[in-house]
Amino acid sequence: MVEGPGCKIKGEKIKSKLLNQTVKTVSGNAVNREKKPKKGITSSQFDVVVGRSLTSVQSLGKELFMYFGDVCLRIHFLMAGSFRVNGQALDKDYGKLTETPSLKVEFSKDVLTFYKSAVQIRESGSCSMRYADLHELDICSPVFNHQRAVAMVMEQSNRQVCDVLLDQTILPGVGNIIKNEALFDSGIKPSSKVQELSKDLVSHLVKMTRDFSLIFYKCRKTGSNLNQYMKIYNKRKCGQCEGKVTITRTGEDSERVTYYCPDCQTNTLKSTIKVHPCKNSLLGWVQSGRQNAVGKHPIEETEWACPICTLINKGTHLRCQACLTDREETHSAETGLKRQSTDSSEQISKRLKGSEDVCGIISVTNNKICDTGQSPAVNLDAKSTGKTASPWFKQGTFQKTISLNEMNKPQEPRNVNKIITRTKYNNVKDCKASVPRGMTSQSEGVVATVTSKIPRCPVHCKPCTMKQTRKKGDNYLRWFFTCGVSPRTNQCKFFKWADESFPICPNHGKPAAFRTVMKEGPNNGRKFFACPLPKQKQCGFFEWAEGF
Repeated sequence: MVEGPGCKIKGEKIKSKLLNQTVKTVSGNAVNREKKPKKGITSSQFDVVVGRSLTSVQSLGKELFMYFGDVCLRIHFLMAGSFRVNGQALDKDYGKLTETPSLKVEFSKDVLTFYKSAVQIRESGSCSMRYADLHELDICSPVFNHQRAVAMVMEQSNRQVCDVLLDQTILPGVGNIIKNEALFDSGIKPSSKVQELSKDLVSHLVKMTRDFSLIFYKCRKTGSNLNQYMKIYNKRKCGQCEGKVTITRTGEDSERVTYYCPDCQTNTLKSTIKVHPCKNSLLGWVQSGRQNAVGKHPIEETEWACPICTLINKGTHLRCQACLTDREETHSAETGLKRQSTDSSEQISKRLKGSEDVCGIISVTNNKICDTGQSPAVNLDAKSTGKTASPWFKQGTFQKTISLNEMNKPQEPRNVNKIITRTKYNNVKDCKASVPRGMTSQSEGVVATVTSKIPRCPVHCKPCTMKQTRKKGDNYLRWFFTCGVSPRTNQCKFFKWADESFPICPNHGKPAAFRTVMKEGPNNGRKFFACPLPKQKQCGFFEWAEGF
């Protein structure tokens, strides 16, 4: 979805390029749908702008208004809309193109085309009145009225806060990304009703929504990667506490996916886990939130030297400006040995003493991946006590001891395959209880081997990204693997159909559908295979998607 910041930039670009130019012709899918020569209809509503000059351009939330005297062309960019001027993209947004544009407007000097967008002709008076009424509530407006926005949100007492944020008559311009990030930075659970929140918390929510929207706007305008400022959207691990992120569909619009952390979003400004943003700077609160909770180094104002290329970088730069080496990685490399040397096996054993839920010890060995692609092993040694006699250090390895309850927490996605050694347990119940998510258990009390089925890109030797085709055609909604390197400009052309390794539905003989558990609960976020037919015709086929 093109959210408010993206729409605002599009309006600024169009205004700077096409203002005061006269329309010569209009064409496109929107025009062709209205013309029906067989019925004698040879014109469309868009013909009214021919011969008129573009007098003004305004953006309100996700809407764009182009004024031609008393006539206004209203554009909504939907999920993946974009525009081109003379075939060239003027903004740095990743909109999609189609063979035939939604609307093509030929001006006296330039040609403006809209793709995958909704276009309408409206009266200028109604559009200008709507703009005047909601302009100070626009999340990207330079005259944003914070007090009025808080009052508007508080009036929706019986609605879920996630629905209120997406209401374009309350906070125009807020989309799903901004909604998720603002709720996370405010520590608010998305399904909470507004009446459950204090006024101070709602005020903080509006501020975080506004702040992240401005960061969104800056990234889209400069072409920066917005992902570096996102801590919850499209994540599997919380960027604050590193816990499991719940992925669900909640609220009035069930098509929108909601991400939240149950541990950090507790509807309070005083949390022992959540470090709430409090700075007034545009980027400072985002960076401080990332550092403080995870234990990463603070952003210092002093300069730092890149250990790779030795370039002296500014203290505010998170990566080397020459070789793009992340500062966090270089810092962790320097402090890693210090952190290991301060801990000892005795200290770890003390942490496990007195814990009634310790039923085994996990020894995790992280070996460096060889050219052969061999993976490290995770050994599950069932013992009755929480003590371990294994050495804390071994040459070329690093071992970590945790309880089985911690093991049952969702693990961070690894870039290597998981190999589980076969280990006997006292009974089947103990074995099932100790098997982490993503691993299967067998009836004899033996942990089975689970291997990652995500291929590696042959060029970059990194795990691929699994995506779904959205282009209409024979392969619509098919899953495939592609290069997972970021940013997109560095990706190679690796491609492989993912459904070739999917199981076959035994009753229909077709590749199974790949889905995700969206219901809140212990299995939330898990992938599974199901019958590919429509819901009314589905059989009972089900299988967990292990390794995907």
